[in-house]
Amino acid sequence: MIVLLADLLTLGVAVAISPLSIVAVILMATSGKGRTNGTAFLIGCYTWGIVFVGILVLLGRAAGADEPDSGPHITIDVIEIILGLAMLFLALRQWQSRNSHEPPKWMASLDGLTVWKAFLVGILLAGPASPKDLPLLVAASGRISQAFLPVGEVIAVILIFGAIGVTAIAVPWFISVVSPSKVEVRLSGMRTWLVTNHAVIMTVLFVILGFKLIGAGVADLAG
Repeated sequence: MIVLLADLLTLGVAVAISPLSIVAVILMATSGKGRTNGTAFLIGCYTWGIVFVGILVLLGRAAGADEPDSGPHITIDVIEIILGLAMLFLALRQWQSRNSHEPPKWMASLDGLTVWKAFLVGILLAGPASPKDLPLLVAASGRISQAFLPVGEVIAVILIFGAIGVTAIAVPWFISVVSPSKVEVRLSGMRTWLVTNHAVIMTVLFVILGFKLIGAGVADLAG
């Protein structure tokens, strides 16, 4: 289990590094809704991660992905290589948009969200609407599906991986809870920096992850 978590650590950290999600939490926090909407957003992100990965792992293990020489095992390795190539393509797209520093228009509507809508936005930004997180979660699901572990340990890995994936957005949320009076001072600079450098951050991340996934998939097939 520890070996699998170590293998998933890079993917988990990559999921956590989501500048737009971090900015969304900061905006909620600086508008005075960090304790309510920020909490709902954080729970939404975590819920999507563990449910989506859990379903894919269930399907993978049911198909026999945890058997080293099985067809599903090989298929997962091939998918991992394809996801790595997709990451390199996304890196190119992000680099081409590096001169755009405007935040997405949907961020202007965050102040008016209800708690339930904040939860749904968290779900959307954690995967369905994220060109980064969705393939990362698929890759993590494949890795977990291939692991020869008891069901209890597989569930624990999924829960821990989900927690790693929300650590970065949990930081501004935590500040809004423990120090709401100083949120604007502490987070405004971070918000501006993330919006300004979003494309460059994502380009570097996509390149690193692309080569990691390609390398891991090729190594598994070769081994």
